Amino acid sequence: MDKKFIFFDIDGTLLNDDKMPLESTLRALKKLQKNGHEIAIATGRNLFLAQNVIDEFRLDNYIVCNGAAGYFKNELRYENKLDLGAFERLLKVADEQGHQVVYESALALARRQEPFEIKTFEAMKSIEFDVPDYNKTFYLENPLYQALLFYTEEEKHVYENGQFPEFRFVRWHEAGTDLLPQSGSKAQTALKMAMDLGFAHEDTVAFGDGNNDLELISSVGYGVAMGNAVAKVKEAAKFVTKDCNSDGIAFALEKLGLL
Repeated sequence: MDKKFIFFDIDGTLLNDDKMPLESTLRALKKLQKNGHEIAIATGRNLFLAQNVIDEFRLDNYIVCNGAAGYFKNELRYENKLDLGAFERLLKVADEQGHQVVYESALALARRQEPFEIKTFEAMKSIEFDVPDYNKTFYLENPLYQALLFYTEEEKHVYENGQFPEFRFVRWHEAGTDLLPQSGSKAQTALKMAMDLGFAHEDTVAFGDGNNDLELISSVGYGVAMGNAVAKVKEAAKFVTKDCNSDGIAFALEKLGLL
């Protein structure tokens, strides 16, 4: 059997609805490593927010910040920072609109506004994290790979009608959107990492559930959607497995003959 490079999203994929890994998932990834397959996390979280999962699964390959930073064997190999000039233009609009912003480097987060609204708190709690500390100038002092911008779907016209072609906007909560470099994605970084290590396209596999997994699921050799995935991800996948609470990872890997 050809060795595979397999990429896993975290929330709703490696972790269940309680933000915990299933025992079947832990066993499955350990077996994958034993069988000689290369595995990596591909997440919208930054490295700081993903570290507990990386440690839990004992991984040394990880793509964070929706592809803006990629690490192989714990070394930064790929990075794609936000355009600073365009970002400052966006910050001016966000300030005028009263929309809150959280900055993200690979290793830390900081919020732009000192007081924070309840919707920001609720969105951050949905991924099991508190609102980060206040540091208005964080983006000037740290490499910025992505940001979190808090506005509703009804307000998206303020940013998403071509005003900021340098960025992509991916919604992950009713009040929260990822702000990403236009030129980068989980898919681009994952496929580049696999290619650089000599993996053929047909030997790349990805698991995911959310909107920020759509391109990855569509682009790899074999895309697997979790049973709890959004409709577009399921449509793009070659296989839809059980949900993240029902041994979906192990079930799919067994079906693929990788365990």
